[in-house]
Amino acid sequence: MSASLLTQAKALRDTISVIREEQLRAIPWTPIPTTTEYIDSRFGACPAQGCIRLDIYQPISSVNNANCQQDDGPRLAMITFHGGGFVIGEGTDDAIFAKSSMDKLGSTVIAVSYRLSPEYPFPIPVEDAVSAILHISNNSERYGLDQDKIVLAGFSAGASLALTSSYILNTLKSNPWGYTVPENLVMPKIKIKGLILIYPLLDYTTTREEKMKTSLKPEEALSIEESNLFENSYLPKTIKHLDKRDARISPSLASDELVKGLPPIFVTICEYDILRDEALVFIDRLKSLGKKVDWSEVKGENHCWDRPPPIELKNSVLVEYGKALDVAGTWLEQ
Repeated sequence: MSASLLTQAKALRDTISVIREEQLRAIPWTPIPTTTEYIDSRFGACPAQGCIRLDIYQPISSVNNANCQQDDGPRLAMITFHGGGFVIGEGTDDAIFAKSSMDKLGSTVIAVSYRLSPEYPFPIPVEDAVSAILHISNNSERYGLDQDKIVLAGFSAGASLALTSSYILNTLKSNPWGYTVPENLVMPKIKIKGLILIYPLLDYTTTREEKMKTSLKPEEALSIEESNLFENSYLPKTIKHLDKRDARISPSLASDELVKGLPPIFVTICEYDILRDEALVFIDRLKSLGKKVDWSEVKGENHCWDRPPPIELKNSVLVEYGKALDVAGTWLEQ
């Protein structure tokens, strides 16, 4: 691991943390987790104890909410994966989305803080995501969850994790990536009802320069320095036999067989995001394979439009979250 990359990553984390705290103070109704716990990462090549943080949001009441379960019954599990290029961020970044999900669906929201790069590069964040889903499913009764009603939601890099963990969980029998499952790890039959992908990162084979050429506002994209920090941290050249076409890295390039195994999907894209085109290509592919996919484009906005700055929440944020959650509500009826 490069000392320079680590220094840059830590400095960026500190800056983002301050900005997020300012926004949380500016929006007094932002929820705080009901409980927080740390779980082991038990799946994959780098197991560790207490390294994954779960921030759990429980709805206070489901009165007058026709879409949600009874207060005393098992709830929908909304499992969220934060963004940040696999380098920055934490589960509580998505507290506003958590509140929207609780209000609209009466769900319990479990926000996953996976290990970050450059300290923990690919595939560790992916495997942490799988570990978290397995843990939550295996402990659904303790969390008050309906094991057959799980929705995965992710933002940017977190959307990639939602997709890739679905691929892995759907193929544990054929095991194309050669994972060894620990003997004492219970592998439940997990029913993912759907995926919410918000400005997803889907294709690492297309360079930043190529993405800039098709962007409607390339001047508003991340700087080359920031892009290099994220990619070199997550996909360091020290990884042997690294293939950016691997579906765990570029989930939109997965085989037809993997894509056909996905549940219904909702995608939110932003008009000026350099990731917009790869999302549209993936949406078209999903349709061509007969998959159920809905999507919405946020006009006049860029990647991470729902994050500060500005500190005040934009009106479009709750509107767009609502669109995704309304569609998710229909998945529960199927």
